[in-house]
Amino acid sequence: MLDKILTSIKVGELTVDTRLEKADFKADETVSGKVILKGGNEDEEVSRIRLTLLEPKEGSSENTDFGESDKVLQMYEIKSEQVVEKAQSVEKPFEFRLANFDLDKTTNALVLRTHITIGDGKDSEDEEEIRIQ
Repeated sequence: MLDKILTSIKVGELTVDTRLEKADFKADETVSGKVILKGGNEDEEVSRIRLTLLEPKEGSSENTDFGESDKVLQMYEIKSEQVVEKAQSVEKPFEFRLANFDLDKTTNALVLRTHITIGDGKDSEDEEEIRIQ
């Protein structure tokens, strides 16, 4: 019974945490940080790590068909085909240059979404805010 409860709330699965070197950036600056993969109760095969820089749009939500979608500004992929072992922590450093964007005047910050594709079809995501000066 306890196993079913833990599985239903996704306790024990691989998790992802994205950490940026800093939160404030200028156009054309290099964004650097690391993606931390934390193994759960079993080994997981990671097939892809994708970072997507988004400009959030008012009223957008990935869980609704209403409102505008977030605008994708830039994508970066970390080559990673490896097994994250049970309870293991793996750090994947990354670095990419911010392009010069035409941002909406109401945009205060961008979102860096990290999407991990796991071999058996499960996924994990994390989001961090990036402020553009």
